Amino acid sequence: MNTVGSINNHIMKFLVTIDTEGDNQWDHGRKLGVENIKFVPRFQALCEKYNIRPTYLVTSEVCEDPYAREIFTGYIKKETAEVGAHLHSWTTPPFLDREGYRYNDSNHTFASELPPELLREKLNTLTLQIEEAFGKRPTSFRSGRYGFNDTVARVLAENSYIVDSSVTPFTNWVLTKGAPDGKGGPDFSDKPVAPYMYNFDGAALVEIPVTVIPTTFPFNRNHKLAGLYFGNLHKSILLRGLRKLFYPGQPLWLRPFEWSSLAMFEEVIDEAFRINLEYVVMMFHSSELMPGCSKYRKDEESVEKLYELLEGFYKYLKGKNITSATLTEAAKEINL
Repeated sequence: MNTVGSINNHIMKFLVTIDTEGDNQWDHGRKLGVENIKFVPRFQALCEKYNIRPTYLVTSEVCEDPYAREIFTGYIKKETAEVGAHLHSWTTPPFLDREGYRYNDSNHTFASELPPELLREKLNTLTLQIEEAFGKRPTSFRSGRYGFNDTVARVLAENSYIVDSSVTPFTNWVLTKGAPDGKGGPDFSDKPVAPYMYNFDGAALVEIPVTVIPTTFPFNRNHKLAGLYFGNLHKSILLRGLRKLFYPGQPLWLRPFEWSSLAMFEEVIDEAFRINLEYVVMMFHSSELMPGCSKYRKDEESVEKLYELLEGFYKYLKGKNITSATLTEAAKEINL
């Protein structure tokens, strides 16, 4: 086992997870393509330079691409990355002939809104696609648009998945529209930042949330207060005003947005150490590696800034002796 980062005898590992999917999924209803996969090897090379092993969470359309099959099969064989599942309900068969449930529908229905049997069928399809495409059955998962709830957790556990990473603590997605007849996304505002376990009649699933942490007082000292505040921002102009004035950017994500900085990431790590968090999880999308393929990275300059930020952070992690793990490796280490 690798030596891991330790401050005051506290151990921490870093997980980088990539939602590996079609081009520009924010442009709903556009023709599906996976040109962005050609830009993955540069990112993989950066990770290997710093002994970081990513977890690529792949969608149905990625499984069908010959180039994706070649590179990800190679990473698996070399044990330099893990390939898990990323369910987009609008690209994963089977489909229904009604709005929100058709192939490449302009409405991106959350998996948490799907009827349980349709969810089971789609997950089974995606699991088999990944196993066929890359030669190994997936054991890690993230739901598209973070569409996760107890039903999704149960279906994952029933299908021998070990770990999920769909939860974004202190975040409420209820105003984000999914199915035309649905109630929007999940509310994670009261979820913990540390891993936890689902148990279903002998089947279990580890949840390792995306790292989203408040780093300012009083929210970093009181989880319940933070959950109430951030979970109810959509209901109150006053709360949103207070956030803009006193808590800009809070809670902080370990995610390279266009406005993210190395100082922000260091602030997240400092807070993670303070609360004894054993695993920190970064996420972003494969389309962000290709100029103009994502609303977050619109040109070559913005992609170069992404790489500059990532390399700076990887150097910082190396200096802290914080090593990496894949999602499944981390889940197997966790003793809950």
